[in-house]
Amino acid sequence: MIILLLIVGALAFFWAVVLMQPSRRRQLTIWVSAGLVLAPILLLSVNDLYHVGFTIDETTELQPLAPMDDQLQISRRPIGKAKKHFSYRYLIISDATVHTATPSTTVSTRIEHGTIPQVAVTTQKLTYSNALTAILFAGSGEQGKAIGKIYTFTLPANWQIVDQ
Repeated sequence: MIILLLIVGALAFFWAVVLMQPSRRRQLTIWVSAGLVLAPILLLSVNDLYHVGFTIDETTELQPLAPMDDQLQISRRPIGKAKKHFSYRYLIISDATVHTATPSTTVSTRIEHGTIPQVAVTTQKLTYSNALTAILFAGSGEQGKAIGKIYTFTLPANWQIVDQ
């Protein structure tokens, strides 16, 4: 819808500037149509930067950790030479496959201490905040878009983090 407003504004601006005869009405039409061109561009830019019109919906899934290599541990591997960020490998009880949590611009990892060994995977998705934004940004592909994921590992004192 917002793209449709941009197209209508551009056509109205062309019509006012090129095809209308000079008059007071023409000046008003130029200003209104210029606003119809600039407002959607501004809305799209602000939405891209700050997700205006959307709320962030978070869902958290808890999964109990299973020991790796018959040891109470998860493994980590540094990413890059600065060794500020780590990729974690872990097992969960429900399956026997090794899972990896690698940080990126949209994925972050945390280690907490607690009593139950588990990983909490929090997924952040965009949802429309009201009906107006649903109409304006319809067809943009933003509804339900995953914008972030947080892996929070809760480890008891008897668990280890093994470097690879």
